[in-house]
Amino acid sequence: MEITEEIKASKALFNVDLRKIWKEWELRAMVLFTLGVQIVLLLLGNRRKSSPTVRLRVLVWCAYLTSDYVATVALGVLSRKLGEVNEKSGHLDDKSKLVALWAPLLLLLLGGPDTITAYSLEDNALWLRHLLALGVQAGATAYVLFMAWTSSSLSVLSLVMILVGLIKYGERTWVQWLASKDKLRESMLSPPDPSPNYPRFMAEYSLKQAEGYHVTADEVIEVQVPAGLYATGDLSNIDYAQKTKRGIPVHLIIKAYGLLQIFKCLFIDLILSYDDRDLSLSIFKDISWKDAFQLIEIELGFMYDLLYTKAMLLYSVWGFRRRFITFSLTLLVLAFFSLTEKCPKRSTGKERYPECPKVDLYVTYALLAVIIIFEIFSILILLSSDWTDVWLSVHNKSRAFHRAVTCVQLPRQPGWSNSIAQFSLLEFCTDENSLVCHGILKRLNINEKLDKYHYTTFEKVPDKLKQKIFARVETKFDKPDMLTDPSQIGGVLGDEHTDKIWSTDAEFDQIILTWHIATELCYYSDKLNETKFPEYRLSKLLSRYMFYLLVRYPFTLPNGIGQIRIRDTFAEAIKFFEEHPIKEQAHSNPEPGESQSVSSNKAVHRSRKALQLACEMLLKVNTEVPPAKVKGGRSKSVLFDGCRLAMELNKPVDKLVDKPVDRTEKWEMILNRWVEVLLYAASQSRGDCHSDQLRRGGELLTHVWLLLAHFGLTDHFKMTQGHAIAKLILR
Repeated sequence: MEITEEIKASKALFNVDLRKIWKEWELRAMVLFTLGVQIVLLLLGNRRKSSPTVRLRVLVWCAYLTSDYVATVALGVLSRKLGEVNEKSGHLDDKSKLVALWAPLLLLLLGGPDTITAYSLEDNALWLRHLLALGVQAGATAYVLFMAWTSSSLSVLSLVMILVGLIKYGERTWVQWLASKDKLRESMLSPPDPSPNYPRFMAEYSLKQAEGYHVTADEVIEVQVPAGLYATGDLSNIDYAQKTKRGIPVHLIIKAYGLLQIFKCLFIDLILSYDDRDLSLSIFKDISWKDAFQLIEIELGFMYDLLYTKAMLLYSVWGFRRRFITFSLTLLVLAFFSLTEKCPKRSTGKERYPECPKVDLYVTYALLAVIIIFEIFSILILLSSDWTDVWLSVHNKSRAFHRAVTCVQLPRQPGWSNSIAQFSLLEFCTDENSLVCHGILKRLNINEKLDKYHYTTFEKVPDKLKQKIFARVETKFDKPDMLTDPSQIGGVLGDEHTDKIWSTDAEFDQIILTWHIATELCYYSDKLNETKFPEYRLSKLLSRYMFYLLVRYPFTLPNGIGQIRIRDTFAEAIKFFEEHPIKEQAHSNPEPGESQSVSSNKAVHRSRKALQLACEMLLKVNTEVPPAKVKGGRSKSVLFDGCRLAMELNKPVDKLVDKPVDRTEKWEMILNRWVEVLLYAASQSRGDCHSDQLRRGGELLTHVWLLLAHFGLTDHFKMTQGHAIAKLILR
């Protein structure tokens, strides 16, 4: 009994101490946590456009959500603490007055850094909710200031910081409103056109007929001279040899900015005129594939800034002025607070805040100092952007000023990840690299989604692939009729094997899935040297990329029953490998004592060996009878349709002399097929899907889509500019 009572007493004492510590530190912890989260958003918020990794997105997502919630809770705790102190003593002590200064600083932090205003497009659509949150947070801050208001300097400093906080938070809400789909669409629409006055013309027509004239109406088409890429600014003095710190020619940045003003309406599914197409063609017909993809990269970088950052408000005269005002006021508040804190009181000669704990003073200094660093870093990012290069070039500032800005510019991150995701059906179904605790995740019913992330890898986009795509687009521009559904281009490719097996009524998702399986089987069965057969590797990269889009982001592709077909194909493949287990030599464990790098290399080798064995087992299946005749129409699996296609592709060219298939021609045909699939998918995709993908490191599909649009190979060009001017001819 005595031991039990001692344990209870120690627990009670421990709980009392914990509650006391938490009550003392809860507000400080929340403030410091909010500050740390804002540092994460400032440093990583803009890296999403150049990094496809899931870890980065998860970290930014957690920071984006918790920053608002924790700051809101901190304001509530602060107002409660001030209310309790005021209720007990009837007035606030120095500690409470100092802590009250944290309220406007939290309001400022709620405005967020300039590098991220929205995590996704849905945040822009919810701008009205953020406006309401701004009103609530501003009201809570004003309430705190009202309770702590005295004639002291701290109250004046708090009032100044409320102004700065309202500017910062107001900018965030304002730019979300401007970037919302409805507002973007409204801002990009031309003014309403009532057209020429038809009733007045017909009244005059009838009047002349009544006067006895023989009246006819003749039509004269009004020809408008295109305004060009730039509505304002003198570009005659641009140095075409000048490059940025990333080595990008400045004239490409200016062209990308000019094209953005025209083609940004595609991201909200508006249409363009044929004059816009001709203007774009005048640029893209005379540049290399490298400059074309670089120009599109810059253009998409501009679009990312418009949708997810404060670019709409910052890169203007008033944007610079607001940033100068907020920086100057915050710096003045830090200076005055430092002076007043160190100066003693005149009456007593004691310290200014004798009752304030040193920790609270340090937290206040940390808040003000980090906010100043935020402002400086934001200004440097602002000066280091492509927007600043455009402004300097168009307005032709002095070379000395231009060099001064260039000296303070930070190293720039790439415009996109320049990578394509890879997802393999065979690797997923053979389960060669399963997640840790797979059984537990399966019981929680989250294994399928996590497996898709786990089995996704990323590869850099080879220059040869970009060159191939650009050449194919140029060919399609010369022959526009070639941009057709890939299910109907077997004859265009001129391959007898695909003509035999491929039906013209195949759905698009069926094309991707069947050709992915066939490409995987051919890839692991041929075992070619990738340096001697470049189409060999490029075909695999495009195959896995298109399959990745079908599995992870089917909304970027033409509509179909892709998800049903994928699930059925996965189920049939898993069932097949359960009935035909892969040989044990492919799964041998690493020898004890092996280094990590050697073990890793052996793991890769074992994985490749297992995939080769899986392909051999699939290719041994007799597929003489079409699978649809055996399975019927209920199952949408195309596993053995892909096996049939692979066998057809591997058949000898001439059976009479048993001439082996020309692997160079075979892989060139397969690569052409995948390029056609990619181009068709890009031509049929929607702009809002590409807007959403910009925050995930960018997609090759988005770049190809915009490239096709610049060549006029999409359905976005449906308007003619100019009026038909009618005139009366009297006889």
